[in-house]
Amino acid sequence: MSYRFLGTERWTFELDGTLDASVLRLPAALQPALDTSGRARVRLFGFDVENMRMDGVPVVRASYAELLWWIDVRDGDAAAWWVLACDLGPAIPRLAAARLVRYPVRPNTVELARDRMRVTSRIGLLDIAIGAAIGATTTPGEMRTVLVGDEAQWRVPWGDNGRADAVGVTVRENTLATSTLGATVTWSATGWLRAGREHRCGIAERVRG
Repeated sequence: MSYRFLGTERWTFELDGTLDASVLRLPAALQPALDTSGRARVRLFGFDVENMRMDGVPVVRASYAELLWWIDVRDGDAAAWWVLACDLGPAIPRLAAARLVRYPVRPNTVELARDRMRVTSRIGLLDIAIGAAIGATTTPGEMRTVLVGDEAQWRVPWGDNGRADAVGVTVRENTLATSTLGATVTWSATGWLRAGREHRCGIAERVRG
């Protein structure tokens, strides 16, 4: 697969949470994937990338942090992620993400470092402390289709590589998650952290509609 957006992520952070499935407003083609308690799952996928470039346009590069809000869904019989929101501050990367990748972009400030992730917005704050590595190095996995759009009509090609450290997590402020999802999120006490992940993403491709 040919990826159009390439770069190196200084830090990549992932965290799962659950919420009341009845509050979700999903595209008609999708259904929430529920856990054994009947709750829906959201995954935060944040990264801080340097020298992001577009294949064929080597002169233009950008460094920034971004946070994707993924909802765990079923698209027919297949597991997928549906992108509910994309938080991204700088104007040029934000424009590219909206027009080419079709992300539902919000102009929020994202900070990601070894010990924290913080997103500031007019509708709330998300502030997470990232602790030391715990246990063995693992792989977050779950390579699956990423869907975007009000009708889940676009698919985003993406790739993943490498292993991640399981890390302890403390959510210090959660108001942005509540306003984004419409319900209180119960976050896992363990997330995943990687350094130096290769960023691979493509232009959105229409799959329905």
